[in-house]
Amino acid sequence: MRKHHKVLLAAMAAVAATGTISAVGVTAASASPASLQAASGTEYVQIMSASTAPGPASAIARGVFDAAGQARLGDARVGTITFPGGTIVLSHHAGHGSAQFDPKGCLSVISQSGTYQIVRGTGRYAGISGHGTYQLSLEIVAARAHGACSSAKPPVAQQELLRLSGPVRM
Repeated sequence: MRKHHKVLLAAMAAVAATGTISAVGVTAASASPASLQAASGTEYVQIMSASTAPGPASAIARGVFDAAGQARLGDARVGTITFPGGTIVLSHHAGHGSAQFDPKGCLSVISQSGTYQIVRGTGRYAGISGHGTYQLSLEIVAARAHGACSSAKPPVAQQELLRLSGPVRM
């Protein structure tokens, strides 16, 4: 059981890092056409996903830009966010984190903070810049195999909430 616990935590840490990438670029990418003039200020973005499969997550930005969009998962260091009219490319750096595991329910709870940097944008978002901090909360219920928690099977359920904020400039 202890071996499964360590493997599951390692897998979830990788998912948490990947999820972080998916959200960070939304900060500046969610600008509405009317607000694409030179503007700067603090942007707040919330990303939510309840899917256990890879794919887009829902994103809502508010602050300098108010908009909705989708955040897609990337690798551990770079992510690309696609919005109508352009894309945002960003990088991130994980900071402090914690993980708890309850073997009775096969439940893992992960928290992680970190920083992000907008690398570049295309289309409407060409010339965008920004950076900031994020806070990730991730809860995963692992599948069971032969009565024990299994990291070899896809999770039964997963919920991810990512909140980020920081200055942006168009």
